[in-house]
Amino acid sequence: MNHGIKALALAAALSTVLAGCSSTTTTKAEPVVLENTNWMLPLPEKSECDTPPVLEFLSGNRLAGDLGCNRASGSFQFDGHNILFDKVATTRRMCGPEFMKLEDQMLTILRDARTVEMTEKGLTFFDADGKEIQTLVPEVAGACY
Repeated sequence: MNHGIKALALAAALSTVLAGCSSTTTTKAEPVVLENTNWMLPLPEKSECDTPPVLEFLSGNRLAGDLGCNRASGSFQFDGHNILFDKVATTRRMCGPEFMKLEDQMLTILRDARTVEMTEKGLTFFDADGKEIQTLVPEVAGACY
């Protein structure tokens, strides 16, 4: 009986020592890659539009987009988390109120976004205070139909 208790105590001590020696690995979140990706504004199913508003992150840190009414082009700086849109130019057409409302959402991203995270909802943009601005989803053909 005494040997059983000693063996149990030895096993417990040995497992504690081995647990302290084991290495632990932490999984880091995958960095967000924007280059050569297209992200669209999520719209309600069967929305009436020709094409959804979309941002195209091109190679060489170039940006293009269809904002809802107007087209945009420019550049962006991105380090995997922090983002800054630069030299953004847009066409200057006027469209109906529903298109301009969508465009305002896209322009807010281009004007105010400072960080980006990949969330369960999609590509989420945050302002300098960490407040969520908007989430874009991967571009899908036929999204407006």
